[in-house]
Amino acid sequence: MFSKIKKYVIGFFVLCGGILFAFLSGKSAGRKDEKVKGLKKQSKKVSDILKDKEKSQKAIKKSLKSKKKALEDIKKKKYKKKKVAKKEAEDFLKNFSKEKK
Repeated sequence: MFSKIKKYVIGFFVLCGGILFAFLSGKSAGRKDEKVKGLKKQSKKVSDILKDKEKSQKAIKKSLKSKKKALEDIKKKKYKKKKVAKKEAEDFLKNFSKEKK
């Protein structure tokens, strides 16, 4: 019976020693510093992704602006019909039909 009590007493002291060692080792149970480092890395990645998306959006806006400007320039241009003599038109059609054959 005395040996059973010895086991419990020794077990209790080992448990207390383990707890003391955990507190005195300097590492927190939640490992706060490691979690903070991980969060900082993730926030940096997210900010980099956001910057890349903003750059691509700016490029898209620029291209759309230039396309709108080109479209307006095309709309503003007026094409005048060229007056061609009947003889010139017949000659052109003859030459054009010869080339296709």
